[in-house]
Amino acid sequence: MVSIVACTIRDDMMDNVFNNYLRQLWPDKELIIILNNDNMKMEKWQEKAEKYENVSIYQLSEDKTLGECLNFGTEKAKYDIVAKFDDDDYYSPYYFSEAMEIFQTTDAQLVGKGVSFMYFEKNKLLTLRKIGSENKAGKSSLKGGTLIFRKEIYPKIKFPSHIGSGTDAKFVRKCRKKNIKIYSTSKYNYVYVRRADKNSHTYKQSNAKLKKKSKFKKKMENFESYVTKEFGS
Repeated sequence: MVSIVACTIRDDMMDNVFNNYLRQLWPDKELIIILNNDNMKMEKWQEKAEKYENVSIYQLSEDKTLGECLNFGTEKAKYDIVAKFDDDDYYSPYYFSEAMEIFQTTDAQLVGKGVSFMYFEKNKLLTLRKIGSENKAGKSSLKGGTLIFRKEIYPKIKFPSHIGSGTDAKFVRKCRKKNIKIYSTSKYNYVYVRRADKNSHTYKQSNAKLKKKSKFKKKMENFESYVTKEFGS
């Protein structure tokens, strides 16, 4: 019932991509991985994928933008709900349980998080980042790594094919302009992970600036239990 599309340019994120998929308690799911770096070894990813069910691996030229890769993945999706997973973030076991509850009980077409946790690995600091609303229908901005949408909105609305950052934000703005029904979920069950090297991220804003914009600063080694909230039991 849920097709996950994960685009990556980093071999060292392979375990994280698979772990996020396997961790989900939602049973009906598939994982579509798109390698977007010519130097990546597709055979290595295929070997890993063979150990699990419903995993497909594709490789597109690194000349293709993130938006083009996401559109390709959406077209390959066999389920009616499509979720974008970032390769380096954390998705708790109840991530889909929470989102699917919204799809099943409302007429939402795009679901995501306007408020989310953010973890700075170097400082072992968990913070709260707010770019939109929480637990609310409306026209909220949404964190790019949390976008889940009904496939029915595609191809009327596609991810932009421009080069550079801002792909997710522009997709959400398109949805708002076209009056797509948006619902923001809770802050729980997802963490935007920031590594020490800002250049390893698509979003290049410095960690220092992101910290200043954040609230609820709390030091912790392991954030999983803190950010996880059970849904669907």
